[in-house]
Amino acid sequence: MATRNDFHKLIIGRSERLNFTDLGIHGVPAKVDTGAYRSAVHASDITEKDGVVSFTIFGGHPVCGQMAQRLSTNEFQKVKVANSFGHEEERYDVRFKVKLGPKIFQAKFTLADRSKKIYPILLGRTMLNRRFLVDTNESAVDRVQLKKEYGIEFPKDEEEGRE
Repeated sequence: MATRNDFHKLIIGRSERLNFTDLGIHGVPAKVDTGAYRSAVHASDITEKDGVVSFTIFGGHPVCGQMAQRLSTNEFQKVKVANSFGHEEERYDVRFKVKLGPKIFQAKFTLADRSKKIYPILLGRTMLNRRFLVDTNESAVDRVQLKKEYGIEFPKDEEEGRE
């Protein structure tokens, strides 16, 4: 049930395009997942040395590998993340300045290998709460078109049967 505080929130769909404003990276496809607690971004070559974590954001991802950038930060946390099967893994949690729709804000993302996922970004509840309402009937990104455009051969999914 909507409350009067919900009317200032932006309505987003099940997938959106996210901009990393400080990095000059724009239009990255992101999957909205209200079941996920944290947000995640595809990263590879993750190393930590002397209190600095270094990683390549989007490196090797089939959809946005051309946007890859090598980054380093000393502002990070290590967090435990459990998947839907209950398997836990430790990940680095870093902060980026992002833009979703007209809203610009700081958001935390865990660094994850999403190379086998169509969407290089997963948007979880900690980022969505108090900012957005999700309408699962809407989508700013056509998953089937992404697969065709980038020649991704992931298994056929339910959205491909929709008209």
